[in-house]
Amino acid sequence: MYNIDEIRHLHLEISSICNAACPLCPRNFYGYPYNDGYVEHNMTLDEAKKIFSETFLKQLVKIDVNGNFGDIVMNKHGLSIIKYFKKTNPNLKITVDSNGGGATKTFWQELAKTGCEVRFSIDGLADTNHLYRQNVSWDTLMKNVNIFIAAGGQAIWKVVKFDHNKHQIDEIKQLAKQMGFASVQVDDHGRDTGPVFDKKGELVHVMGQAESTDFKFLFNRRKTVKLLLEDVIDDRKPTEISCYVKKQKSVYVSSTGEVYPCCKLGFSPKTYGHGAYHAVANAQFKDFIHENNALEYDLEHCINWFNKIEKTWDIPTFEEGRLLICHDVCGQ
Repeated sequence: MYNIDEIRHLHLEISSICNAACPLCPRNFYGYPYNDGYVEHNMTLDEAKKIFSETFLKQLVKIDVNGNFGDIVMNKHGLSIIKYFKKTNPNLKITVDSNGGGATKTFWQELAKTGCEVRFSIDGLADTNHLYRQNVSWDTLMKNVNIFIAAGGQAIWKVVKFDHNKHQIDEIKQLAKQMGFASVQVDDHGRDTGPVFDKKGELVHVMGQAESTDFKFLFNRRKTVKLLLEDVIDDRKPTEISCYVKKQKSVYVSSTGEVYPCCKLGFSPKTYGHGAYHAVANAQFKDFIHENNALEYDLEHCINWFNKIEKTWDIPTFEEGRLLICHDVCGQ
């Protein structure tokens, strides 16, 4: 797909641990704490230095710090890693995504001083943000945002539009302007339907038109049902693949140092996804993965298997090996 010296963008999962329990996040089961096959880990500064050499960092243009499973506020090494990146390459643009519901005053002040941009995921106002961002205290979030902005940080308010907050978008934009946010980013990705359970498995509320709100039924199905390829391909018709990471010359690195072309292919493919879409999607390519942990092998070695992914783009059918994930994310 590309050589190591061509890479210009890094997508980094700095932590796979999170303070929130967002109901449609892959790290849990509709908000209920259920690990479906991923390792909880905070990347350390020593690990970051081992994975990302100064030579590699100096060739990068941009780093996005957000992962599949966690939030930087849970990693006590996160700030030190960001400072290492910026010290090595002062011209690097770094964007950090966070729910803003954790870490200390010093963390947010020092993060602002690095020149990083922070995209705060705030899905509503005081009366609605917690409906999706479960366990995130509004008061704590607002305090941290104000500290970051007051220290000179550039903040973006990222809001996912749901039925329960779409009437607040204009008010959100007004509040963001008053607080000093640089901009508001409104996302509408369609991932907005399902029950919401608490840590005990009790129903909190329902998003959209959920097929069922019976926790025991849904949880048992997730743990026991084995999906087949034919169960998920539906009426998909293969189309040309225009790989966004190949265009960006990008690479994704998980908190444990595993290297993938993109975050979509990086959902712990060897172990994650029982009874769900990723069980089938990951099964298509997990055997391709070979020596991809950058704590054991250098980055150049860890990207060698990417070429096997690219070769699947010309396979005519999913049954023969065309990858579902590549089709669904980058199909034209």
